[in-house]
Amino acid sequence: MASFLEIRKPAVAPNTFSQDKIVLISLDEHLTRNDYCKKELTEDVFDTWIPTLSGNKSKTVKNKVLSIRVFVKYLNNMGNPSFLPDVPTSKSNYIPYIYSDDELLLLIHYADNINMGIKAHNASSPHIALKIPMILRILYGCGTRLEETMALQRKDVDFKADTIFLRKTKYSKERRIPMHEMLSQILERYCLAIGIMHIPEAYLFPGKKPDTHLTTRQMATWFTELLRLANIDQRTKNPGERGASLHCLRHVFVLKSMQQLEAAGHSIDINDLLLPTYLGHETLLDTDKYMRFSGAQIPESLEAFESFTAGLIPKVEAPYEDE
Repeated sequence: MASFLEIRKPAVAPNTFSQDKIVLISLDEHLTRNDYCKKELTEDVFDTWIPTLSGNKSKTVKNKVLSIRVFVKYLNNMGNPSFLPDVPTSKSNYIPYIYSDDELLLLIHYADNINMGIKAHNASSPHIALKIPMILRILYGCGTRLEETMALQRKDVDFKADTIFLRKTKYSKERRIPMHEMLSQILERYCLAIGIMHIPEAYLFPGKKPDTHLTTRQMATWFTELLRLANIDQRTKNPGERGASLHCLRHVFVLKSMQQLEAAGHSIDINDLLLPTYLGHETLLDTDKYMRFSGAQIPESLEAFESFTAGLIPKVEAPYEDE
């Protein structure tokens, strides 16, 4: 394992190397507990180790097995024939928190009045009382990812065309997206207020140090305080359970976009074509993950869906006992 990691370190990104090391430590501890000392890894080893990962999300388990498969290939190349485990399937059971309109108004209210609700508001970076409400409006109004939003620069905003150009994106999906003219006006006033209107290379949300931007962690910390002030999703969560977050605003954007398109008379097929492109997704399956909502949160949308699908799915009668 040590020899593999020595070869692996200069060949991959630091995060990948760190993940590989953590996974190998987990496997090594499992082998030690079971007094396994051979240099060949058998199918039985993986049959007993992989179930120990069951406390993780299915996607996490998949990534860990993928890391181990690279190590197994190394063992095979070194003359230690080992079993190559199959890649487990992953599925997402994540249900986003869908903010109600009243909750959204509360969040924006406390963001706009951040000086009253949060002390030492300039601790993390200057103009923080202006940045937080502006970031919140972009996330909600444009459905952008938090990382994409934090990396925006003044040159990425076209106030004449009311568009934002996203450069640093997931999957390298650069794209230009429209924004509502009212949001464009607010953003223009914001740029004037913090003095970056005529500085193309300036970050929209500069950090405390020069040439840096506000980090996603800093914004998440501020948002946690906004949730507390608005008394939104303050329940105690189980380990690994997720609740209201900044990313949920992207899910709200998708839901409201669908509702708006359907209200305008566009078909579902058009929605399928527009949303993946706008959101920067690679496939329709990526967008499908954003279509999962709790029925308790949006009953009117489920009622509309049930009405739309009426008669498409036939009822199946239970068989008689003697059949």
